[in-house]
Parts: sequence; structure tokens; C-alpha cells
Amino acid sequence: PLAESTGLIVPITRALMRRVCAQAGAAIGGRPHFSIGFNLAARHFNDETVVEDVRTIVGASPIALNQVLFEVTERQPLANLTMARRVIAALQGIGVRVGIDDLGTGHSGLSYMLKLGVDFIKIDKLFVDAIDTERYSTTIIETLVELGKNMHMEIIAEGVETFEQVA
Repeated sequence: PLAESTGLIVPITRALMRRVCAQAGAAIGGRPHFSIGFNLAARHFNDETVVEDVRTIVGASPIALNQVLFEVTERQPLANLTMARRVIAALQGIGVRVGIDDLGTGHSGLSYMLKLGVDFIKIDKLFVDAIDTERYSTTIIETLVELGKNMHMEIIAEGVETFEQVA
């Protein structure tokens, strides 16, 4: 949150991408079914800088662009959904997949599913942990899964640890 509020999140993300490519690029690139994910905060969607960063940094590494996942975080709202959609489309255009992190918490609501054109959704661990303890948790998860399927999105559930949660 401090990096996001101070504006340091963009250079930190850029530095992290460089480090991953330098230190693990060969290992990741040599495993085509392996993916590497990075979070993107609201500031990343103010312009298309992140697209150029990915082209320059990841494009020069052994990591294929289709191995890269970006997750739109929920801590701050996206100020301009039109620009955010443009950035996401540009990322997808170079082969990167983009999803919504922690769907259903913070600012990651159903409107993001509708307007951003993402490839996947990530169901927050809060809902997974609440299976069998909160009355409507299973209903919420089943609804999100069905919605994601109907919208042709990949679905990821965080923190699945038990058979009941898998089911």
C-alpha cells in the first residue's frame, strides 16, 4: 500500500520484472507450461508504460510473453476504466494474460469483469476459507465460477487446501 500511495509501485514492478528475468528467466522460459505472475496496481493503468516495460524487459528474456500473467489488484479503484481497458487490450495484444485479483474484495467487483475484458479471475482466499463456516460462501463461489465460465474466463481460487474446498 505504501508503494502504491507514493507512486513507487511502477518502478518497483519494473525492477521486479528485471530481477525475475535475470535470475529465473532461463528456468521459466525452459518450462513452457509454467507461468509467472505480477500484480498491477491502479497506477499501472494511467498510461501504457507497463506495456512498453513488458516488451522491453520480458521480450529480451527467455520468458515467452504468453507465460506472463498480470493481476489487477483491488486496493485502489481504477481511475479511468477506458484507459485501463486500453492497457489490458495492449497487454493481451502482445500475448500476456490479465486477470482480476481477489475478485469480490476491495475495488475488484463485478464491474471489472464486465468492463475490463480480462482473461481470468482469482477468487479471494476469504471466500475459500469460509466454505463450511459462512452460510453463503459456497453459493458465492459457485456463482463466480459459473459466471467466469459463461464469460470464457479461467478461474483461480486462492488457498484451496481441503477436499471440501476443491469440490
